[in-house]
Amino acid sequence: MTNLALGLMSGTSADGLTICLFDAGAKKVIHFKNYPYTEKLQNKILGAAGFKTPQLAELNFELGKIYAQLMTKFFKEFKINPAKIAVIGSHGQTVWHAPLAQTPNTLQIGEAAFLAQAFNIPVVHNFRAADIAAGGSGAPLMPAFDDFLFANAKPAMLLNIGGISNVSACGRGIKTYGFDIGPGNVMIDEAVRILTKNRIAFDKAGALAAKHTPDIKKAKSLLPLFVAKKPPVSLDRNSYTKPFINKYFPAVKEQDISTITYLTALIISESLKKFILRKHKIKVLRVSGGGVFNKTLLKYLQANLPGIEITVSDFMDPMAKEAAAFGWFALQTLRQKSANCPAATGAKKKVILGSVILPCK
Repeated sequence: MTNLALGLMSGTSADGLTICLFDAGAKKVIHFKNYPYTEKLQNKILGAAGFKTPQLAELNFELGKIYAQLMTKFFKEFKINPAKIAVIGSHGQTVWHAPLAQTPNTLQIGEAAFLAQAFNIPVVHNFRAADIAAGGSGAPLMPAFDDFLFANAKPAMLLNIGGISNVSACGRGIKTYGFDIGPGNVMIDEAVRILTKNRIAFDKAGALAAKHTPDIKKAKSLLPLFVAKKPPVSLDRNSYTKPFINKYFPAVKEQDISTITYLTALIISESLKKFILRKHKIKVLRVSGGGVFNKTLLKYLQANLPGIEITVSDFMDPMAKEAAAFGWFALQTLRQKSANCPAATGAKKKVILGSVILPCK
């Protein structure tokens, strides 16, 4: 079997689909590209948690067709022969994640059958369910990929700042583990939307936050709402959207963007101190995900982590990592090998992830 896998990732910010061609043998990204969604589609996805069944079912199939169309573009743009690819791994779009419910559950949509039909390649999807069935939270899944990449490297914390932030600790002498931290971009994005009445979806480069001095006292007063539960923990973006902002920042002003950005950095830094740095003498923090482009967030993060070297992930483009991971997860599934990290998700055992759609031969 070839080591080439295609990974698809649409994160909790719902701003686009990232497609990545990953060579698992060389541990190398060959090609990747992010295809932005229209504002109309993004808003539809962000509202999907409140949909009734007919709307949700339709969006599931709509996204599946869009994924297939974008993959066709990807193959053409990079002159890729689909016959050389072993498998497609599609994370899908998370619209609900509730691992602490009475019946733990999660839902990712984006009908994967369209991909198998369009390209005659095996497709793996629905990655989180098997971990939940094994008693885990279904997330974060990235620590298993981080272990694959960095288990023998210098110890480091590997932070991904998407809508939700998550981290892995791994390297020589460390048994890899990780956890969801809390909000990454989600609170900042939501506050910007409220402030601008949906004219702007995010704080580009952290420019709005940089215009003001954060209310550090208020940020510290809100910290106990976030850094409490001992890992493993897995979180959903809906915990940090409009209801949260309306409660604690009832009339959003520009300064609030700075305060919320500082609060986000504080949540991340305090979680790292409490759950990683107390145990391990790690001096390096590698950051990936969309949050790397928020210069103010990274500035506040560095201010709260003196003595830690913070670098943007240099192993691969910071925006490619999650999509590459789901390509690797899919390869693991086809090879009947586990791809979860029980120390990160709380699962009782290692499991093979995902549901497989096989094309006709």
